[in-house]
Amino acid sequence: MYIIERQVRTKASEPIQFIAKNLGIGFFAAIVTGIISGLLLRLIMKIIAMVFPHMAGGFTFEGTFLLILLGIGFSLANSIVYTFVHRYLPSGWVRKGFIYGGMNLVILGISFFLSNPDNDLFGPQAPLGITLFSLLFLFGGLLLARLVDRVTNWVERSNSRLKYTYIFFALLIVPAVVMSGGIIYEIVTEIIPAIRSNF
Repeated sequence: MYIIERQVRTKASEPIQFIAKNLGIGFFAAIVTGIISGLLLRLIMKIIAMVFPHMAGGFTFEGTFLLILLGIGFSLANSIVYTFVHRYLPSGWVRKGFIYGGMNLVILGISFFLSNPDNDLFGPQAPLGITLFSLLFLFGGLLLARLVDRVTNWVERSNSRLKYTYIFFALLIVPAVVMSGGIIYEIVTEIIPAIRSNF
């Protein structure tokens, strides 16, 4: 009887372990993706400011750090969705990443552009800014897909490495869910009203 109950508990816990493992992998990939994306976001802003000096708002360490945190937060939320959809995308991390980055660009990027935050994306700087931000969405998808692929392969080579995925899951599931809720809230309360007012 004890053996049967233990087997039932083990089978019941398998889906939870599977989700925790994959989200842990996604969260680790998201941290790296977020740091790089935040730095690239700062670079994009610098390029735009160099081409259009009137848009230069000053660049500080604090501002760069906030952009990195923004990149990490967005990537954490993004990794939750990617974890559940990437197995339905075409094989190969390049195709997965490009398609997923394109989905982000269409769903989130276009909404972001049309909302014209701080009135920075309408005007002569629009072609350059929209092009660079679009490339960042695509690059973010590719980088996330590449890192998830690499970390998954690394974990699957040794059962002893599973514990790291559970640690990342435990540490980051709450921030990732909070960021996901924050993004949805911002879309509903700020981005959609801004788009309506612009058009």
